Amino acid sequence: MFAKFKTLLFGDKRPIVHSVVHPIVGTLTYSADEDAWLTDPDASGCGFGFYVSAERNPNAATIRPAAELIEHAAQIASNPEVFAKSVRVLVESQLTTVKSLHADRDEIERLRVYRVALMWPERPDDGEIELRTGPDSDRMWHCAYLGRKPSPPLVFSGLDL
Repeated sequence: MFAKFKTLLFGDKRPIVHSVVHPIVGTLTYSADEDAWLTDPDASGCGFGFYVSAERNPNAATIRPAAELIEHAAQIASNPEVFAKSVRVLVESQLTTVKSLHADRDEIERLRVYRVALMWPERPDDGEIELRTGPDSDRMWHCAYLGRKPSPPLVFSGLDL
């Protein structure tokens, strides 16, 4: 308990592992802005990137991405076409069933997976999927990712400023 209070008060002083190379996921680089490790969606062999949170072990010597989240990312990256197709099925379903999305139909039809966020080591099968029309798009959409499946609702997230 005291360790948690001390970390809250003074911050975590352990060194951060800034870069991790995984044979399937690629290079995960720590982002202080995001407080997570990111892969570059443009450099990825699977066509989209990953956001991976830190492990939650306060006794570890360093702060590093959670191994179980990297493993999940590797499983997705091993078969990106199947993953992207499952997201496409959800997007098309939402476009058909949610009338409020019809005004944005042209944009929504062009959405593609941009980044898969795996944020909770204690819930490694859950996260969020960020969608964009292209790598240079400043408009973001997202959907939940629960139990390793894209899940509604499809929501406009706003502008990436």
